[in-house]
Amino acid sequence: MLISEPQRARGRLSKQERMLDVLAEQIKLPLMQIARLAELSQLKTSEATDLADIELTADSALRLIDSYLLSTKLARAQSYLQLEPVSVSAVLHDTAQQLSKLAKQHDCELELHLAGRYEPVLAHRAGLEAALTSLGYAFIEAQSSKNYGQPTVIKLAAHRSKTGIVAGLFGGDDNLSTNLYRRGRGLYGQARQPLSNLTASSGAGIFVADSLLASMSAKLRVAHHQKLIGLAATLLPSQQMVIV
Repeated sequence: MLISEPQRARGRLSKQERMLDVLAEQIKLPLMQIARLAELSQLKTSEATDLADIELTADSALRLIDSYLLSTKLARAQSYLQLEPVSVSAVLHDTAQQLSKLAKQHDCELELHLAGRYEPVLAHRAGLEAALTSLGYAFIEAQSSKNYGQPTVIKLAAHRSKTGIVAGLFGGDDNLSTNLYRRGRGLYGQARQPLSNLTASSGAGIFVADSLLASMSAKLRVAHHQKLIGLAATLLPSQQMVIV
């Protein structure tokens, strides 16, 4: 089978280069939204709502860029990255606060669900929050496009497994599957919509989250919480790391 030069070139792209391509595709959407909102505000006598939407859209795009930059920093420092005991409950709570305005704008309801009390996990505090927030951006965008006027519930949740504490975001999208996610990870940076069955965007938030968690030796994967499906990572309790 002959392989074209563009295909060879894509195969030579590094993981960070591929993520940068995905991020560029993702950022185009909020910039277009900002431009359209700015145009509309010039035609209206009341600009307060439009200006608030512009601020929120710009802020979300900037936070995604910040998370990408943090992912590159942690990836470079992975071999000597200092992890610390982190409260999963506190990180999920702070993430919900970060996502609340965007969720409201997209008619999504955020729910925090913690099945019990958990010991701290070993992680990078800022990296873990950035990963969950980036994941939240992708989930809110994906779910809101499919709610058909009905509020969509997205859960920020944690539960205990045999190997650690599972933390992530969960929704009611049956299109998400392990095969879909695995295929998307192989296509990102090459296809404009590597997770087309899940989201109409490039899904950059998902891949940024994946990179951030990988720096902490955690793997983002398809997981279930109660009757919901989502993306989550298993984090190792800090006491267990001390024993090891």
